[in-house]
Amino acid sequence: MPESGLTSWSHDLSARERVRKIATTLTQPRSVEWIRDQAQVSSWQTAKDELEMLVEFGQIHAFEGDDGHTKYAPNYQRRYLTAVTELINDHTREELREEVAAIQTAIDEWKAEYGVSSRSELEATIADVDADLDGESIRERNRVLREWERYADNKRLVAHALELYDDARSLSPEWDGPSNTSVSLSQ
Repeated sequence: MPESGLTSWSHDLSARERVRKIATTLTQPRSVEWIRDQAQVSSWQTAKDELEMLVEFGQIHAFEGDDGHTKYAPNYQRRYLTAVTELINDHTREELREEVAAIQTAIDEWKAEYGVSSRSELEATIADVDADLDGESIRERNRVLREWERYADNKRLVAHALELYDDARSLSPEWDGPSNTSVSLSQ
């Protein structure tokens, strides 16, 4: 009987698949040993070989860490471009435009609610000793700051998808051409 009563995330994955899953979802540089341990792989060499293959295919980066050992880190550029591609492939131009508008509406609401014009102004209100904010108000502003940052990042991502939309779609064999979108040359 399993200890937690839940099936392990790695139950149906091979050792190499587990290493890939861990390595491609890293949020910070990690060693072979750390990845091997997290992937529940007994062979250090199997983990190392799989990581080297991921580096070769551009999925992750390898570099020498401060301790002299090789560390592996995500390829953030590839992740970003993959996210842009998924937005383009999974959404219409109109859906992407609407998402930008929805994000901006949320940001505008925060600006009005807190009487600020930017994220940095909202952050400054937290450190303002004259503001006399209680702990709960500070925590709420911190929550909004984190969300605002995430929204701004998402807005930038969606905006890039819109900028590349026609070019990317024209490279896709399933796309039937510009008839389902219209773009003015003056945009």
